Amino acid sequence: MLDIKKNIKLLLFKKNLKVEKIYIQKDYNQTAPRIELLQKMVKCSGILHLGAHRGSEAGVYEYFGKKVIWVEANPKIFLDLKINLKKYIFQKPYCQLLNNKDNILVNFNISNNDGASSSIFKFGKLSTGKKSIWKKKNLKMINGIKLKTLTLDTFIKINKIDIKKYNHWVVDVQGAELNVLEGSANNLKYCKSILIEVSKGDIYKNGSQWIDVLKFLKKNNFKPLWKIQNKHQDILFVRN
Repeated sequence: MLDIKKNIKLLLFKKNLKVEKIYIQKDYNQTAPRIELLQKMVKCSGILHLGAHRGSEAGVYEYFGKKVIWVEANPKIFLDLKINLKKYIFQKPYCQLLNNKDNILVNFNISNNDGASSSIFKFGKLSTGKKSIWKKKNLKMINGIKLKTLTLDTFIKINKIDIKKYNHWVVDVQGAELNVLEGSANNLKYCKSILIEVSKGDIYKNGSQWIDVLKFLKKNNFKPLWKIQNKHQDILFVRN
């Protein structure tokens, strides 16, 4: 897979755009996106990023000149997100736990990897112990906080977001991906492409499974652009 900067330069070269400098935050440690994803980022009206953490992709989004709505559930991490996004005038952060029902008080589990794997679900057997798929072998939930949920539909309505201006979605909510999609019945029709984190196996106990996400999105006229190759990875879906 190509390095992210090479991918961006290749894409812009094809569009006859000059590349002066590409800013990637130092903590950007995710798998470099494929050229198909970069093409969607260029063409999209804006980005709805669910599961923001500290906004490590902000520099990439800024480079493409995109408006971004960020949503992070963890109030402590959200404070850092707000600081990190101050210099990006078209990127707005929100603190909210999203799920498939409104106003439900749930336990949000905080992970010991800087909160990056925090979830409404506890870790499954593929995340801890000898069977763990992660480099961090002592991964665990260290505490929990009580948070109230909203569906994505309610969140969009309450915050008066014109979702048509954000038609590329990123859904990275640690096992709750299907829950969040189920709560978007009124707004999913405005989405043209979704980069979604999926799991194949017991990554999170009772968490969303690849086959269920695939069925849901196919039912809503989306198709995956590449096959799942790992137990836990991002897949890009586009509308048929």
